Amino acid sequence: MIPTSEVGSAQRAVLERIKIHCLSRGLRITPNAMAVLQHTQGSTLTLHEYPTTGGLTLQLPGCVLVNAPFDEPYCQEAEVWLEEDGAERLVLRLGSDFVPILRVLPLPGYLQAMDNEGRPVRDVVMSHADRVRISPITGCVYDCGFCDFPQMKFELRPLERLLAALRIAQSDTVLPTRHMLISGGSPGRKQYPAFEEIIHGLIAASPGPVDLMMSPMVDNLDFLDRMVASGLAGLSINLEVFTPKAGQAVMPGKYRSTRSHFAASVTRAVHLLGASGRVRSLIIPGLESMENTLKGVEDLAALGCHPTLSPFRPASGTSLTSLQPPSVGDLTRLLDMSRSIVARNHVNLGPDCAPCQHNTLAFPWDLE
Repeated sequence: MIPTSEVGSAQRAVLERIKIHCLSRGLRITPNAMAVLQHTQGSTLTLHEYPTTGGLTLQLPGCVLVNAPFDEPYCQEAEVWLEEDGAERLVLRLGSDFVPILRVLPLPGYLQAMDNEGRPVRDVVMSHADRVRISPITGCVYDCGFCDFPQMKFELRPLERLLAALRIAQSDTVLPTRHMLISGGSPGRKQYPAFEEIIHGLIAASPGPVDLMMSPMVDNLDFLDRMVASGLAGLSINLEVFTPKAGQAVMPGKYRSTRSHFAASVTRAVHLLGASGRVRSLIIPGLESMENTLKGVEDLAALGCHPTLSPFRPASGTSLTSLQPPSVGDLTRLLDMSRSIVARNHVNLGPDCAPCQHNTLAFPWDLE
């Protein structure tokens, strides 16, 4: 990748505009560019296995990565075009601005793989950029309207199945990974002991750093101490929306059960891991007013964690399918004001891994 230091302020501004447009409305692909993509990437260009990762993941100058949807209904309004420059090189164009695509990241090489029991590996793990995500739970005990997990049958997957899939994913040479994210649905209180045992097993099996993305647990702060003691490198304890009105509207079960435990969970995590980026919290622009999202950013930063802005994308089959993603103008203003907020609080916009910024409103220079 071209180092961030070699990208000037003018090119940074262009990269920011193009990425923000892609996060808001995705992109459109010319026929010539589609032919190049299908020749180099194959006929399957994307998987809609999660709302914020269904798109092309593109590596741009300055270590900027962006996950850009292209086949969703709202992409018909996209102003960014993926084009072929006449020499089978791909570029992104927004008006008169162009940036080269240094690489279209492939899908992992294990999409058709089965474990030794004949179970699909991709049901359990999926690689994005330099990270493998593993999901110990299918379904979820909560009912968030922006997520399609609640439509699935709730089940804790056996550790042996997770480890079998993880071994296959970690040996992939098509899209190698260097760290792991444990994510997916949330357990209920009855499942806390079994969930903890699974997390311990996954941390022990990983040769690289492991982060856990989770909802606040109910009356179980000691879980965080035990996870960090076992080697957990980072935590994302997600807020999603800030105001009670938005929480009760789009994630009523989760809001009612966990919100009163949120601040204590983040505070304990920061105490255990420090304020150096190892604790972050995802907030979803587009589910409430930008003013209220900014209040959420302020609250998160004041707790010492790093706010992570993951713009809303409507997922098929959810109650929010018809809701439009946030506008370019709103995201641009949100980024500018969030940068001021985190600077005042001596934290950064998350995540602290540049490749993992592919579906978030953040840039490598936000880590400088």
